[in-house]
Amino acid sequence: MLLMLFQVSEILSEEKCRLSVSGWFHGPPIERPARYIEAPLPRSPHIPYDHEILYEWVNLVYLDMDSQAQIQEEFEERSEILLKDFLKKEKFQLLCEALENKDIQWSSRGPPNKRLYETAEEDSLPDILKNFLQFLRSEALFLLLSNFTGLKLHFLAPSDEDAGEGRAADSAAHSSSKSEEEETEQHADSSTSQPDQPDNISEAQDSETQNGSSTPMCAGELRCWTNGYYTLVHDNQATEFALDLLFYCGCEDWDPEYGGFTSYIAKGEDEELLTVNPEDNCLALVYRDKETMKFVKYINHRSLARLKKHPSRRGFWDFSFVYYE
Repeated sequence: MLLMLFQVSEILSEEKCRLSVSGWFHGPPIERPARYIEAPLPRSPHIPYDHEILYEWVNLVYLDMDSQAQIQEEFEERSEILLKDFLKKEKFQLLCEALENKDIQWSSRGPPNKRLYETAEEDSLPDILKNFLQFLRSEALFLLLSNFTGLKLHFLAPSDEDAGEGRAADSAAHSSSKSEEEETEQHADSSTSQPDQPDNISEAQDSETQNGSSTPMCAGELRCWTNGYYTLVHDNQATEFALDLLFYCGCEDWDPEYGGFTSYIAKGEDEELLTVNPEDNCLALVYRDKETMKFVKYINHRSLARLKKHPSRRGFWDFSFVYYE
């Protein structure tokens, strides 16, 4: 038995319909090949960066402890949140300019029965994009995401047992050194509070080992989306609890009718639980369980009309990361 899969083109005429023919080719039986097991994206623990990297990238509004408490309250109620204008404007502008660099090497990612989009080869990226990927993998962001979500993505983040003893930043404050206090005074003229981070990474790792907790990990990639790209739901997609992070670039004037949005559905159900639309300089956080699956809607021909307004924008980009406790 031979099974062939084809991707058909989008129907663009309202007056025509698609006809399909199916059938079977019969012949002598052949040995079934071993089932292909797709290698997942490699996971890694955080990279040792202290809180200074947050001040370099993040809008100061989101570094205020009161704002973080409000965000966490909303996230714990809805399991998702959209943080607009997340990066400093000048940093976001540099990212968008760098993403149009013609020296970036993009490779198509499949297989077509699961997905079709382009992913960037990290070695070919300009320094600003490499630095942003390091930011997304940094210890400082792991702790900030813990403050946003209440998840234990850092050993300083309170667990369910000690949640009443204070938030992660409070624990960090008690363990900070005098040098950290001096750095806090340097930022005293800022309108936002400073998120405390451990400067001694080896001590942080030792404490984590002593507590016997698992090491939080992350996996991610920089993706490019244009007409004809998509992802599909598949059986082995939802296997564990995870925090999805999506950060969008180059999607000004993007219309949901174009597709390209991320939909979350319950396993075995057709009704959407949540839709995340591409929006410039927005950080989307979504917590999903083992029964929640997601896909990126096929980007249709309507998106080509956008080229008239933005000739250099054949689509948009996103930084797609997943964090595991």
